Amino acid sequence: MTEWKVAPSYENWEIKSVDETNHKAIIRTKCDKCGGTGEYAWFGVCFKCGGSSYLQKEVKIYTPEEYIKYVAAQARAKERRIEVAEARRQAAIDQSEENKKAKLAEWGYDPENPLIWLVGGGSTYEIKDWLKEEGCKFCKELGWYSNKPLDVPEGYGMVSIKFEDAYEWFPITKRFEIRKEAKEVADAALSSLVPESHSEFIGDIKERLRDLCVTLTAARTIDGYYGMSTIYTFTLGENILTWITSSCQDIEIGDKVLLTGTVKDHTVYKGIKQTVLSRCIIKKE
Repeated sequence: MTEWKVAPSYENWEIKSVDETNHKAIIRTKCDKCGGTGEYAWFGVCFKCGGSSYLQKEVKIYTPEEYIKYVAAQARAKERRIEVAEARRQAAIDQSEENKKAKLAEWGYDPENPLIWLVGGGSTYEIKDWLKEEGCKFCKELGWYSNKPLDVPEGYGMVSIKFEDAYEWFPITKRFEIRKEAKEVADAALSSLVPESHSEFIGDIKERLRDLCVTLTAARTIDGYYGMSTIYTFTLGENILTWITSSCQDIEIGDKVLLTGTVKDHTVYKGIKQTVLSRCIIKKE
């Protein structure tokens, strides 16, 4: 009597009947939807087995010799599928790398060793128009940057970071997206352009500081939500104080003045401690 076998995927099914002439068999197994009860939750009769408790189908059967050949053929077919899939995957990787290099070249970067050149060392707002003319780009994570080193104005500098440290390539969409750690990388690189600071916080929050003899080192105008404002930066020895106001003060860079103000906040900007003031009064010495 022939010991008929079914495909490995049906080896746990029960053989009900065999048609040796056509090499077919009726097999069945307990319904996996209702667990063999014929009922399914609140639906009543199980819709998968129709209430019979079993799943049944007709499949091809094999003699032991045919089964060995069938399993071997399936194994070879699986190997071929894996080889084809790997070849396609490698081709996609190679094509992705070409797309990536093409995009870098389009943006003016060296496809083999792309570097981003960051501008720092001073308030880039003061030279933003010059930076635009030189083709520099701006983003909140990196600040102003270029795809090449520039002869920047006096008081400023440039430092490079690897493009891949700031942007991640997505092969499917064929685009670069900024990394979440890009700002941290950029700030660390830009810190090398800033002289070491020994600035410390002054006063306590809400404390009123009176008649501090300070020097104005920067005055930058910004267009904010509530209109035009000016950020004044002062030094008191090595300590940095800032004041944001919509009023225009009659003072010039380098002026020494007596400053009275309330400590609004203590912040750290690019590694430098700053005392933020509000409700300031300025008197010329």
